[in-house]
Amino acid sequence: MRASRPMLPGGGAPGTPDPRYRAEWVQMEARVVAHRPGGLDWYKLVLEAPAIAARARAGQFVELAVQPSGRRGLVLDPLLKRPFSLCEIRPEAGTVSVIYRAAGRGTRLLAQVPPGERLEVLGPLGHSFPDPARGEGLLVLVGGGIGIPPMAAAAAWAAAAGRPVRAIAAARSREGLAALDELAATGAAVTVCTDDGSAGRRGLATDPLAEWLKAGAVAEVWACGPEAMLRGVQGLCRVAGVPAWLSLERPMACGFGVCMTCTVPRADGAGYFKCCTDGPVFRAEEVRLG
Repeated sequence: MRASRPMLPGGGAPGTPDPRYRAEWVQMEARVVAHRPGGLDWYKLVLEAPAIAARARAGQFVELAVQPSGRRGLVLDPLLKRPFSLCEIRPEAGTVSVIYRAAGRGTRLLAQVPPGERLEVLGPLGHSFPDPARGEGLLVLVGGGIGIPPMAAAAAWAAAAGRPVRAIAAARSREGLAALDELAATGAAVTVCTDDGSAGRRGLATDPLAEWLKAGAVAEVWACGPEAMLRGVQGLCRVAGVPAWLSLERPMACGFGVCMTCTVPRADGAGYFKCCTDGPVFRAEEVRLG
């Protein structure tokens, strides 16, 4: 099924075609192909979900049940699915992967699911990053913590489009870094930053970004991570006059615009966006952060 390209929800001129992708989502049971730990509380989950892999683009997400259908029982505990950004999208293999941290009851239950089980999944949901083939020049990807995994999908998409790309992966410490292997496997040059200097260069993700923007080499920026980091990216790109797209993290109980738990203030003061359906990827100038 072909992905749709709707009008921009805000920030662009009226009637401007949206460079992001949105696809008709499907609900299915996906087989767990692989599920393995990758460091302190980090896990990589690979799902056989051909209908989702065929539709998805970088920046979109899935809602995933954290227990196999047969184990949830009549009470469906936990009731709600959890949202996960896509780290790898492989249409030829019919698989998608997510990398997550077992930080709460739901993700700790998910971490116990072995290969071979089936999980109910809904997706792909939301809007992707813009089509990298529509632009030219250096694309810089900025990922912070759990915002690093979707940058692997973004880098792979940009590479397939022939777009030059550099990536920044940042966290408070070495233990907070995720998906570095997946990001490097795309061929992107990766600069690692940690607050405490335990890996890569000491400092923030915005430090190398500021240097590259000042040098005038950056054509576009995509970012995903903590809101403080996104606010820094937003400010730097505004001053430099470089277009930026931000993937926001919000609680998403439903994933398709019903529960209203993921609202984001519009920069123009005219109400709110729904992160799950209007986003999660927005033009930097569309949203008010902090």
